[in-house]
Amino acid sequence: MAGSEASPHGERSVVVGVDGSRHCLDAAVWAAREADRRGLRLRLVEVVEWQGVVAGHPEAVRAAAQVRSELRSIARRDVDRTAAHVDALLPDMPVSAEVCDGVPVDVLGEASEHAALLAIGRPVGGWGGTLLGVALAGRSACPLVFVNELPDAGPDDPVVVGVDGSPDSDAALEVAFAEARDRNVYLRVLHAWSDVPLDACADPAVEFGDFASGVRASVYERVAPYARRHPDVEVRHSTTRDHPERALRELSANAHLVVIGAGGRSGGLGLGQVSRRIVTTARCPVMVVGPRMRAGATAPAPQDVRVAD
Repeated sequence: MAGSEASPHGERSVVVGVDGSRHCLDAAVWAAREADRRGLRLRLVEVVEWQGVVAGHPEAVRAAAQVRSELRSIARRDVDRTAAHVDALLPDMPVSAEVCDGVPVDVLGEASEHAALLAIGRPVGGWGGTLLGVALAGRSACPLVFVNELPDAGPDDPVVVGVDGSPDSDAALEVAFAEARDRNVYLRVLHAWSDVPLDACADPAVEFGDFASGVRASVYERVAPYARRHPDVEVRHSTTRDHPERALRELSANAHLVVIGAGGRSGGLGLGQVSRRIVTTARCPVMVVGPRMRAGATAPAPQDVRVAD
């Protein structure tokens, strides 16, 4: 283990945002296993947010300096404890444990420029909360992973990807195929085509069954170019007239990973409404592919590809 030595910024790594919480410890364990699987360094980063120099009475300046020093000491303890926990699980894992001053989204966003993955804990309070996740989804230059809980997936369980036809969804497809290939598991492609809750007891004004085959054909066509790029990955489709959050949450209970686009059909620069709910309710880590990764998602013209339902 590399202890608290800072990882060279030019070195490819898996980065974890640390804040001392249990969720961030889970994120560090998951990220360490990913770094080990990929042959990369693990970089633990805790950010001490500070608003700059305090002006005024000398006593106020001294008090501010003391508070800042205490915050840095707490952060150093957090990252060192996390590094020791990782070292106990993976003693040969190269790890750096860093304390940085600044704004978390800026520091972690910059770290993502040289990272294969950026992982944070479940967004519940603290700086690891929802607002940080929303901002990081738009800022990160690599996939952003929210770790709600460590997965309990078996060798026959898939990677799951949500497809909604948006540019971020296309980028998520490319990443999901690579994740399934590297794990040697099949890819479950989910398209949930109703965001509107419907009253099952009421007579529907529209016969939705008439649209089912057309929906499936459209999804198959969308996925086909990516399947052609990755012929070694088995693809299984699921199309359902259900809310995407509920459908993805159910599939996440037996999955290695859920992959989604950040903005969804809203096309925003951060997490869309559906994405925000998924990252807090999924039963496995959720990998969010943001707008900065859209450029690499351009697919060739669709061709016929055999898929399994």
